[in-house]
Amino acid sequence: MSNLTYQTLRAQRKINPATVNILVVEDHDASRRMILELLRGAGFTRLLPARSAEEAIGFLTSHNPDLMLLDWELPGMSGVELVLSLRRAAVEEDPRFLNPKMPVLMLTGRQKSQDVTHARNCGVDEFVIKPFSTAGLLKAVLATLTRKRNFVVSANYIGPCRRRKTHTTYQGVLRRIDDIEQSADNVQREIFQQTLSVELNSLRVLMQARGGLDKKLLDYMVGRIMHAEKRAHALRLRLIEQATHSLNDYAVALGEDTDPEVVDIHIDTLTRLNTIDLADHREATKTVQHLERLVSKRKKHRKLTA
Repeated sequence: MSNLTYQTLRAQRKINPATVNILVVEDHDASRRMILELLRGAGFTRLLPARSAEEAIGFLTSHNPDLMLLDWELPGMSGVELVLSLRRAAVEEDPRFLNPKMPVLMLTGRQKSQDVTHARNCGVDEFVIKPFSTAGLLKAVLATLTRKRNFVVSANYIGPCRRRKTHTTYQGVLRRIDDIEQSADNVQREIFQQTLSVELNSLRVLMQARGGLDKKLLDYMVGRIMHAEKRAHALRLRLIEQATHSLNDYAVALGEDTDPEVVDIHIDTLTRLNTIDLADHREATKTVQHLERLVSKRKKHRKLTA
């Protein structure tokens, strides 16, 4: 059974998708159709498509949906402006919004801290960062529908409580630990690791085609791996950072005497780090330590033979 199917079946124990009204607000036609088809495939049949915030308000008034999936970037009124107006109706009566507490799932390609913090403070329940997987989107939809949050009205904030249940020292409505920034970081990590895998495979193909490492290819490799090391550091992927540093250290130390076999071992290790669960710290750490011992041994041998 696929993870997607399992999530759907588990959620159906708590909700009946066929009875849930979902408003999908997305101005991009292909994206909107894709989201609608995904939801239909998961059993949601009461779907309301809208191309703008203004069109969405019409559905909010006439249908009172159970959930709104909302794109940030919309023509005219933006997604966050719509959410802010919706939440304000909890304290300022507005006939357009029958349910100011309606859960809102924001779809956005924005990942800067100030952007997501602003949207969060406007009262968004959950976020899905673009580009998203079908499983990731459905998981967020089901979580929003089944994990109801308390609704908070205060002088500075109106919206769902941001507290995590496990955070026992909670002291305020916006105390929930940087969940949106963390979500953006996770997407950036995934994109980086996918890109690194492609570059590593390309490097291996070039080495095979040229029968080894010439100066031009060596310079290219060092430049790309140095960039990867910096990105891994910025994304707090410590073990990938160590592995890229190991390869850079070796290539810089040996220059044109760099052994393609050692490079190949690094490529294998980095590829493995990109596929194994880095939460399994013991296995990943042992893999990187093996690399570091190999490089240390080769550098010592180089000094002895120089």
